[in-house]
Amino acid sequence: MGRYKCAYHCENSGDSDVKFFKFPLYNPRKLKKWLVNMKWKDWTPSRFSVLCIHHFEEQYIDRTGKCVKLREDAVPTIFSSPEDAQKKKVCMKDKDSKRLDKWRIIVDEGLLKIESFPHFFHGDYCVPQVSRINDLDSNQVKLCDEKIFNQSTCLQVKEAWQWLGLDVRGPLPQTLNGHKYILTVADYYSKWVEALPMQSCLPSDVAKHITDIIAHFGYPFRILSRLPHDIVHKINRELKDQLKVTIALVVHHQQTGTADPITQQLIDRMVSDLIQEHAADWDVYLPAKVFSLCFKEHSNTKERPFSLLCCRGLEPVQSPRGLNVSEASEHPDTYFADCVDFGDDC
Repeated sequence: MGRYKCAYHCENSGDSDVKFFKFPLYNPRKLKKWLVNMKWKDWTPSRFSVLCIHHFEEQYIDRTGKCVKLREDAVPTIFSSPEDAQKKKVCMKDKDSKRLDKWRIIVDEGLLKIESFPHFFHGDYCVPQVSRINDLDSNQVKLCDEKIFNQSTCLQVKEAWQWLGLDVRGPLPQTLNGHKYILTVADYYSKWVEALPMQSCLPSDVAKHITDIIAHFGYPFRILSRLPHDIVHKINRELKDQLKVTIALVVHHQQTGTADPITQQLIDRMVSDLIQEHAADWDVYLPAKVFSLCFKEHSNTKERPFSLLCCRGLEPVQSPRGLNVSEASEHPDTYFADCVDFGDDC
């Protein structure tokens, strides 16, 4: 009876697998009971009007034969008023909106109002030069900076674990373990994602997780982040203490997410699904979600992030990578500059 639509505003109206029953138009007494229970004013059913099976209690349904039928004394009793249905829809819409707005990517929002930051590594001044590659391999990312190089110089990420993007998402619903944030690190080349729960977004916590990631995968060239510049500065200080390095591994880049928006969207969807399905213990299910993300074919590369990062025989780099502008300019397809003046970060 998939061609029918429930006369009452219910969620099963468009379901072709739901059983529908016609109104007892030829039994006025029985029809009156049906209409009274519906609590609709000034409405009269036609010979095409039907109610779905979900408005009837199980005691009124006969399932003994080949076809599901209503018993003779069947009366629909499961209804909510139209006002309740409307309120429910509005309430659910508000809940969905609040759920989506409950967390955000932590960024330096103040920077969006300022036109130029020449003292930052990749500030807002390079917006026109930061883009995804459309005419090269789908697993390459183009990052340009006319302040550092000539306008014609665009350096490409051509190997796994060269350039990473770091974000912190939150605050999320606090879990039983006290976690309220998720730190994510994504490899621009392989699309591999590391996601770790955090109780706070203090620089010391972020640095600790970055240290653990580097211990497992090795040193990248740099880690781009849109976190506030003062937070990036403190993270670098913590990393220098923990890793005993002399360079700033994390650099401020306002367009960290726009270099690979598809992966960012996948991470955002993963986080939203987590807090919707497992609000109290999303941190327990986070590793499984990340595992699924890294072992699925990415729409850009058409390969699994695991295959690009872990199956190419590359050994993790065990020491910080340092290059200067002249070396980078001689190898524009391989390197990215890191000799910018970081001020106190260095």
